[in-house]
Amino acid sequence: MSASMATSMSLPARRTAWPGWLVLACLALWLGALAWARWLTLPDEGRYAGVAWEMLRSGSPMVPLLDGMPYFHKPPLYYWLAQISYVLFGVNEFSARLPSLLGAWSAGAGLYAFVSRYRNAAQARWAVVILGLMPLFFGAAQFANMDMLVASMITLCVLAAADTALRRAAGRPFRAMSVATGVLAALAVLAKGLIGLALPGAIVLAWLLLRRDWPGVRALLWAPALLAFAAVAVPWFWLMELRYPGFYQYFFVYQQFERFSQGGFNNAQPVWFYLPIVAGLALPWSIWAVSVFKPAYWRESDPQGLRRLAAIWIAVVIVFFSIPHSKLIGYVLPVFPPLAFLISERLAPAWVAGKRRGAWIAAGAAVVICLAAIIVAASNPRGSAGPLAADLRKEMQPQDIHMALHTLPFDLGFYTQAREPAWMVDDWNNPEIPTRDNWRKELYDAAKFDPVMGKRVLIGADDMPVRMCAAADGARFWIWGRDDDAARYPVLNGVTPRLSSDRRTIWRIDIDAAFRQRMCGGLPAAGQAAPLAPKP
Repeated sequence: MSASMATSMSLPARRTAWPGWLVLACLALWLGALAWARWLTLPDEGRYAGVAWEMLRSGSPMVPLLDGMPYFHKPPLYYWLAQISYVLFGVNEFSARLPSLLGAWSAGAGLYAFVSRYRNAAQARWAVVILGLMPLFFGAAQFANMDMLVASMITLCVLAAADTALRRAAGRPFRAMSVATGVLAALAVLAKGLIGLALPGAIVLAWLLLRRDWPGVRALLWAPALLAFAAVAVPWFWLMELRYPGFYQYFFVYQQFERFSQGGFNNAQPVWFYLPIVAGLALPWSIWAVSVFKPAYWRESDPQGLRRLAAIWIAVVIVFFSIPHSKLIGYVLPVFPPLAFLISERLAPAWVAGKRRGAWIAAGAAVVICLAAIIVAASNPRGSAGPLAADLRKEMQPQDIHMALHTLPFDLGFYTQAREPAWMVDDWNNPEIPTRDNWRKELYDAAKFDPVMGKRVLIGADDMPVRMCAAADGARFWIWGRDDDAARYPVLNGVTPRLSSDRRTIWRIDIDAAFRQRMCGGLPAAGQAAPLAPKP
């Protein structure tokens, strides 16, 4: 990232007002310029980018697949966008992150349009600059998961709903925007489930009730808007239940309600967790937000009630996600657009008044923080399969079979681009698997929706030699594990690792006469049936 690019993104021009298209072009360049610069982060980026790759590889554009099995933790919007990105730009890190980049840019564009309409273009430019230079927003725009996508859809939905109500109150045409609100709410649901409807609905309803704007409520509940929501949101869920009975129970009851309301899941945090997260990961801009807590700020003229909308927006998101025990940093992303707006309410007038030193310092510090975070992340691949797969790419063939020992490298398929799902070797009869919130349970649950594929890819340690001996001569296996696995698995005894890192070791085994002599006495030969793995 050049200094000139960072500066151009940091501040609007002093003498000439930048047109909106230039502001948004700079936002796109700033958010996306380094999205290629690091390996996928595990587990989340590897999981979701890998699911999208498996859908594309298998010709299953509607059904999310984890290691070849239906994976219904999240709805499909990210996967659909990622598949399109893979087709257009190839299977790589930038393509995997493009849905998040598009979401972040869309949130910025929506904020710019809204603030331009109801405040002025100068403040809209500042709102976009502040939002784009908030470290968590910047980082999440380059992270391949659902958080930025749902945050952006929630942002656009709230802004469209507010615009609908304000248009109606001013006597301007509003019905097209009402329909757009329904479509955006549906996309938010397809991004991450029911929170895509619950959060914007709670935010806008609270704001309209505070305004006593009952006609605004009716405008949003206009029948064509509701039909537009249903037409976009419902079909995928309906099709999944038709194809996989029990989907509704698993997705809506277990994944959406029980995981929200019950303890026992990962990432337990205290109720106040998000307050320091928002303050810290919005630095240095959060320093400007101190004035928001002064009574004088709220006594100033706010004819459309936009400050109250932003305050309600922030409060609803923080309170909602503070209720469950399980908390992740990315959940709170929807607060950053309204926070950027509130800060712009202070910073834009200060800039016009000539008080610019603080803005320059904040923008410069934000650029440094954002770029430093990318450098740190790029220097730590955190167990990604990418570096090892890159070193072995010339040896690997698409038809090779990959096995993972007592671990799930979520990005394995993404980086190897193998034709078949990897075999996961573990004790799949362990009764504790369904009780623990980890990768084993993810695979265990997925196998319930496709038991045949589950038997094919979830195998026990005793099945390894049986399966390998049943393979045809010339078959090649890549086994991903740890250094100490050579002593635990007989097929690895005496085999020199092909490559090792601090977290992974890879062995290559070719099925030939030497292997059969060493391992296959009394086992089925190639072309004979091999026992399947026990049903998980």
